[in-house]
Amino acid sequence: MANWKQLSDQYGWSADCTPNGELITTDKIRLVGAIFNGATVDTNFWTSAVSTGTVTQASSELVLTSGTANGHYARLYSVRRADWVTGTSNKFRCQARFESSDNDVTVRFGVGWGATMPTITDGAYFKLVGSTLSVNTMAATSETSVASGSFNGSYAAPTLTNNNTYEILYTLGKVYFLINNVIIHTATFATTHWTSGTTNFHVFADVNNTGDSSAIKHIFRMMNICRLGNFKTKPTYKYISGEATTVCKLGGGLLHAIVVNQAGTLCTIYDQTSAAVPIMGIVDTNKTTGVIGSISYECPFFNGLTLVTTGAGTNITVIYE
Repeated sequence: MANWKQLSDQYGWSADCTPNGELITTDKIRLVGAIFNGATVDTNFWTSAVSTGTVTQASSELVLTSGTANGHYARLYSVRRADWVTGTSNKFRCQARFESSDNDVTVRFGVGWGATMPTITDGAYFKLVGSTLSVNTMAATSETSVASGSFNGSYAAPTLTNNNTYEILYTLGKVYFLINNVIIHTATFATTHWTSGTTNFHVFADVNNTGDSSAIKHIFRMMNICRLGNFKTKPTYKYISGEATTVCKLGGGLLHAIVVNQAGTLCTIYDQTSAAVPIMGIVDTNKTTGVIGSISYECPFFNGLTLVTTGAGTNITVIYE
């Protein structure tokens, strides 16, 4: 198309215009994470784990404090996971500062996942050991670490005691690390994937004492993951008849609706890859006490989608993506 125009930004990333001169734009959708209001950690959105260390909140800042002996830690991660949609990219963003540092204390923050959270087996994150910063990716517990002296972008060491903005923009082939809106390093993965378990991640942060040091504080003003682009895919459906346990999807998505075509007893909906908690809802499909017809959910799920139907006469259609 001869009239198609392409622009680029300060990073060298391209932007497109239509033949009519209209800039093609996309929305930024927050998936997980939130600002820290007040003095109480909101357990609806955040999960913490500590061993002598502490996770507290004060003056709308989250504070992770290490213990003072080898093996002590404080960890935080988002309850939900940020799902991945092919054709878009996700961005982690946080504002953080450090009151002090110690070579016996390791601080990590970024995106991560593990089957037994808060243990991370896959992800991308910043790491600070003492005052030495590195950027890291992890696949199946194998960490690839690049120290600040080997960054391939524009890097000027930030004042760690000041509030700085840290970002990780990740696609399937590259992971970009930014500080204060400047790309400090780009990790490229031409032959092997940078993650082995999933591309659906939690926001996480942890501080671990690997020796015997004073307590070190890691302070956040916000942490989140956003999708750069709307969740717009063509939904699919699954027809379920009779009593059954049906796994509709492995991983995150959106449950649009459940259509009860014929009466049964119950339909239990799990945000999981099996009939295990958490439960999203229980639909009464009895023709006398329940509902026959379409029930709108428009509800995201984060781990998977599994339905358990009871009643021999059950006949439903589930619509999801």
